[in-house]
Amino acid sequence: MKIKDESLQQEKDDEDIDDAKSLIKEKYRLDVAGKLFTYVSSPRIPTVYRFWVSLKELVNVDDLQKAVDNIIGRFPYYQVQLSRGFLWHKWKTTTEIPQITHETDYPLQYIPIKEPNTFPYRIIASYNKIIVEFNHCLTDGVGALTFLKALTAEYLTLKGFVTNDWGDIFRPNQTPLAEEFEYSYRKNFKIGIPKIGKVYRAFHLPFEKEKLGVTYVISGKMNVNDVLENSKKWQVTLTEFLTAVYIEALQEIMFEMPKKQLKRKKRPIRIMIPINARKLIPSKTMRNFTMFIAPGIDPRLGEFSFKEIIEQVHHYKNLHINEKYLVQIISNYVAMEVNPFVHATPSFLKSWFVKPIYRKTGEALFSAFLTNLGRTSMPIPLNEEVLGIQLLPMNHPYFKSSCALLTYFDDLYINFARSIKESVVEEKFFNKLRYFGIEIKINESF
Repeated sequence: MKIKDESLQQEKDDEDIDDAKSLIKEKYRLDVAGKLFTYVSSPRIPTVYRFWVSLKELVNVDDLQKAVDNIIGRFPYYQVQLSRGFLWHKWKTTTEIPQITHETDYPLQYIPIKEPNTFPYRIIASYNKIIVEFNHCLTDGVGALTFLKALTAEYLTLKGFVTNDWGDIFRPNQTPLAEEFEYSYRKNFKIGIPKIGKVYRAFHLPFEKEKLGVTYVISGKMNVNDVLENSKKWQVTLTEFLTAVYIEALQEIMFEMPKKQLKRKKRPIRIMIPINARKLIPSKTMRNFTMFIAPGIDPRLGEFSFKEIIEQVHHYKNLHINEKYLVQIISNYVAMEVNPFVHATPSFLKSWFVKPIYRKTGEALFSAFLTNLGRTSMPIPLNEEVLGIQLLPMNHPYFKSSCALLTYFDDLYINFARSIKESVVEEKFFNKLRYFGIEIKINESF
């Protein structure tokens, strides 16, 4: 099947993908998020996140590798490696196949994407878990979860389990759609869109970061209906309710600081929340297509009650989650990419100034990170072999605290990743949920 050209104006000779099945060696540009994360990615800022499936039985590595061999052709846009260019890095398709690896001491380890023959993700077999870790330069949570579910379904098929209804699960015998390759940021870029107003630095946790490569994880499992019941009482969504809980926990930590430290560090508290743009702007892309919003409070105005926090979060979210605002963010990002000066700057020089800009205009503006992938499932009877599906967010060393939500049938998994020893954020967060009558099973993985 011929894949249509993405209609990009620059470097057309490298941007055509001739045939999704043949996987001949072609190069095509990274999306704007992919470019950012490629330049930023380092042992200090790995830009890696993790999904995993827990099965009833131990994972057979040989069978899992065979499942990878079978399913990878359905994801030609993930059978790629980074090709370092003079102006921009590109994706180069390859006939190589990712190999199963083993669990490391800590999750979310740096993937050396710029080294030869390196995939921008890893597939891990660990006891009864099938794990995928993706560098965000390749895709967002939607793409990674789609890949993991397809891989798990193929693995269970090899183990003898079958289903009559695959639902939204990608299968090896399917032909990839042209739209799955789409560079959706560029497609929805509009010229003349005004810039977003300046945002000032946010509050950050007053704790020392751990050494490189250390990520601590605390997980909470609960019945999603208990959380939804509380959300309905406050007349907000589940994400809004849990964001407010997160903000209140951070506010408590702020006001518990000594007076001199509080005076120096009292700044707005903002939670960075990714938004799946596909829900508002039609797209089937399996590449990055995520925007973000940043609800929060300004404690310089005084201490906020939970009612005030939840109102701030709710109205901010309603004001900003719409197509026009997302297009404004998209256009602001892509405008930097198409800027003639930025485009003409050699790639090695871009790597010098992108990381400081990322710190100043990215992580410095947010206090923490929360992502919600919503509810997911597996087809019957495959679901009987799957105990749960979970997400661990990127470990943002500047935020020091990140949270991910994923619901498998009625089980809500809340996973925190942090780069500090202190677990005070998680303790306050889960204690607040218990205050609302929610029963939680806590697990500290690393």
